Amino acid sequence: MIVSEHKAMSSTTFGLSPQEHAVYSVLETHKGRVVSRYNLIREAQLTELSDRRCDALISAIRGHLGPDRIVTVRRRGWMLTD
Repeated sequence: MIVSEHKAMSSTTFGLSPQEHAVYSVLETHKGRVVSRYNLIREAQLTELSDRRCDALISAIRGHLGPDRIVTVRRRGWMLTD
């Protein structure tokens, strides 16, 4: 199985929307490292997102994965944990 297929399958299992999936994929790619809002939006290719919508997507993903899987690093961004 190709890694990208595994990611797609696992995020589909969580019931993520296409935008949530795009954000989750970026966080998964950088797991254990902080991703800034700018880089998250750019790498997810969701340049039309407002800051509030980006925050809402993170919140929705937390709802699927659990609150401890995504850590907010104040003034820097978010980090996906193991």
